[in-house]
Amino acid sequence: MGGDLAEVYYVRNLADADAMAEEFRAGSRALVIGGGYIGLEAAAVAAKNGVTTTLVEASDRILKRVASSETSDWFRDLHRSHGVTILENTSLARLNGRDGRVVGATLSDGTELELDFAVVGIGIRPNQQLAEESGLAVENGIRVNAFCETSDPDILAAGDCASFPYREGRLRLESVGNAIDQAEKAASVLLGDRTPYIAKPWFWSDQYDTKLQIVGLSAGFDEIVARRVDEKTASFWYYAKDRLLAVDAMNDPRAYMVAKRLLDAGRSPDKALLSEPQRDLKLLLEG
Repeated sequence: MGGDLAEVYYVRNLADADAMAEEFRAGSRALVIGGGYIGLEAAAVAAKNGVTTTLVEASDRILKRVASSETSDWFRDLHRSHGVTILENTSLARLNGRDGRVVGATLSDGTELELDFAVVGIGIRPNQQLAEESGLAVENGIRVNAFCETSDPDILAAGDCASFPYREGRLRLESVGNAIDQAEKAASVLLGDRTPYIAKPWFWSDQYDTKLQIVGLSAGFDEIVARRVDEKTASFWYYAKDRLLAVDAMNDPRAYMVAKRLLDAGRSPDKALLSEPQRDLKLLLEG
């Protein structure tokens, strides 16, 4: 498919980001493959630097794996307002090269694009090779218990590569916050602490002038309560029946902080109160 051509970049680590930095020049043409947060952030940087940018997403909407359709709609509109062409239900057929460098792309609908570079942001797999070769149990990453201990209790694992108990199942979180918190727990376990690690997921994404802050995990939601303050400020509250699961807050740090405190306390506010943008959210913390 042309993934080994020069000027095709993958987003796995800081070195990958540094390698593509010089490509973001005004007048260049870029294809971003993947409509998750990595792909959208790459598209935002490209567009801000004057790059003609097309983003393709194979599913029927961007962010489908991680967010509600309301959040997808918000960021689709945001990107299109900055000139990014977003093509959903569209995948990459192949990247076309000349003299070993990418010069274009053929999409699944037959569209031909001329390109100067491409960014691939379609997700990653945990690097568990060393653990497997060492005989440790793996399960979507290195399997650990609530104390960050692997199947060999003398070996601990933490961060993006570690799969740990969460609610009724297991979870592997790719986030700075979890990597820090879990590493601190692993260190405290080595010093004799036997209190279990309890994840409190939070994430963020900066795109153009929008700061998205996420708290909680939305898996299993059946209803969204939208709180729209103005055209640049909103929050979407994820519920499973009457239980608050997570919140996506766009340019609304107060909603994020209130939601974080509510989730930490195991409290779920009345949905009717959330949809009133004039209501002071801090009142939800009382009582």
